[in-house]
Amino acid sequence: MVSLRYFVPAEDVRDLVSVYYLFEVEHPRFSDSERAAIAQLRFILDGSADLSFADGKTYSAKDSMLVGPSTGAMHFDIHGPFRMFGVGLLPAGWSVLTRKSAIDFTDKAVPANKICTDEVDKSLNFLRNCDDADRMTDWANRIFRDLRSQLKPEVEQFTKMVDEWLSSEPSPPVSDLMKRSDQSSRQVLRTVNKLYGMSPKYLARKYRALRAARAYAEHNEAELLALEDAFYDQSHMIREIKFFAGTTPTKLRVDEGEIAKLIDKRGLLKGHISTLTSET
Repeated sequence: MVSLRYFVPAEDVRDLVSVYYLFEVEHPRFSDSERAAIAQLRFILDGSADLSFADGKTYSAKDSMLVGPSTGAMHFDIHGPFRMFGVGLLPAGWSVLTRKSAIDFTDKAVPANKICTDEVDKSLNFLRNCDDADRMTDWANRIFRDLRSQLKPEVEQFTKMVDEWLSSEPSPPVSDLMKRSDQSSRQVLRTVNKLYGMSPKYLARKYRALRAARAYAEHNEAELLALEDAFYDQSHMIREIKFFAGTTPTKLRVDEGEIAKLIDKRGLLKGHISTLTSET
């Protein structure tokens, strides 16, 4: 049995957290891929895993882990039985939880207790003793509600601006982002790298490919038609989808992987979670 269940964060922390999830695998060994993603806080309650990034580096995952933003599709090998509670960290959430620059953790997975306080270990023990997902999400809401008071207004406003830019069109030009900000171009580039873990140009490329992958998986012909002009040609679209989603458009249509199918269910939460999350 492989199960991936999503849970909606409380409304007052949705600018910090995209979604909560509980991932469970009964098998002793299980391997699959996951799409390029935002940063994650993951509590491994049972078992362990190896997580490989697009740059070829592999990290052992056990106990509590901070996974930085990823620049391409990832591959994981699970040693089960396995159970993990995860939190999708939006850029503002990464900022208040870690107080670190995301660019320093892109395509990396590190023990969370090396970055956060010892409270992470207490949280891990609490979650391991939870047999109810509602208690886990209630715990997470309390943690991020407390952290929210530390969110700087300028960070909140900046991430809102960038997210609106990313959602404005399939392939938004960086020049449009610069026009939205009162900061200099150099400041905008530096702040996007710090909060999102990659440059604005790369960020737009990543979300363009993830939107296309979702459209293929959902057989959304209208969305695909709107996305066509965002790529140089069909072969370019195929290459980009394969790099960021870990599979080809054909497989997304007819033979989508087990984890990809489960991740797609996140779209059912549209309207209750970050638009960028539900659309990709």
